[in-house]
Parts: sequence; C-alpha cells; structure tokens
Amino acid sequence: MTGRLIKSVVGLIALVLVAVVAITGFTLMRNAGLLASIGIESESHDSQVIQAIQRTQEVSLVSLGIQGIREKDQKGHVFGFGVPGTTKKAFIQYNFKAKLGINGAKVKVTKTGADAYRVSIPKFIFIGYARPTFKVAVEQDGALGWTTPDIDKVQMVNEILNDGAKQKYIDSNSGLLKDQTKVFYNGLIRSVDPTAHTTFEFAA
Repeated sequence: MTGRLIKSVVGLIALVLVAVVAITGFTLMRNAGLLASIGIESESHDSQVIQAIQRTQEVSLVSLGIQGIREKDQKGHVFGFGVPGTTKKAFIQYNFKAKLGINGAKVKVTKTGADAYRVSIPKFIFIGYARPTFKVAVEQDGALGWTTPDIDKVQMVNEILNDGAKQKYIDSNSGLLKDQTKVFYNGLIRSVDPTAHTTFEFAA
C-alpha cells in the first residue's frame, strides 16, 4: 500500500515538473518571437492594428488656405425685364483655413494574408474651418440702384461655405487626400506591425 502511495506521489511531482517546464519554455519562446510562425504573434498584431484604427475618429488630413472674392449683383425688374440703372453689386473678400479628412470611425481593416491588410476608406468630408474673415470689398449702385433692395451679405457668406462649395474643395484635392490617407494609416499600422503590407480601397 505504501509503495503505491509513493509511486502516486512521485508521478504527481513528475507531472507538475513537466507542466512547469512546458509553461516556462512556451513563455520564453513567445518572448523571443519564436511562435510567430504558427500565427500567435500575428493574431496579436491583427488585434492591435484593428484597435488602433478604431480609436481614431475625425481625422484631419489636409489643411487648405482659402481666399477669394465673391461677386453678386441684382437689379429691379418690370414684367420680367431688367430695368437699366437699377443694378446693385457687392464684392465680398473671404479668407479661412479649411480642414478636409475622413470619419475615422468608418475606416475598416481586413487581414488579407501574412502581415497583409486591406484598409477601406470612407468618403472624404469637409471637417470644418478656422480663422474665417469676411468683409465687403466693394459695393456699386447704378443711377437708380436705390430702388433695388440691398444685397443680402449673410447669404453671400453662406454660399461661400455651402455644401456645393465644400464638395468642390474635396474634389479638387482628392489626390492629395488619398496620399495623406496612406501616409497616416501606414504610419499607424506599422507602429504596431513594422512588417505590415497594406492596400487601400477608397469609397467612390
């Protein structure tokens, strides 16, 4: 009976030693990067890359210095015909910094192979503007201009920053926006996985 008990104790001790050695060896191999070939380290990279992307919200990629002059004129009409001499003109000079970018929360990362990722980018957006200045540069009235209502300067300013104008800024800088997107996200991904290879898909 005593012999069996001793054998059981010895077997249990041996099992514990084997487990300790196995765990220690696994930990050392993992820390040395020797387990990357079986995908464990790669999965960690994937998770970290996705988490890094998901943390970004609105991403400003391009800042533009916008300046120009907007002109508007209006005149009195009788029976649908313009009345000579009733024309009024206004010129507004404007200057502001426009910020273009993307909604980072809508960016998606898909693993396509070993250390390879596809980054899907949503449509570019007008994020906002800073340091705006608007001032009336010139006003001109015809001889009978006093008969014509004043031009709405607030409406002119709104037209400078309406949706159509914002889209033009985006369209005219689409190439620069794509380049800056690649620089930004490649830097973000490769800070986690230096060996990463990326491809980009941009929303139409």
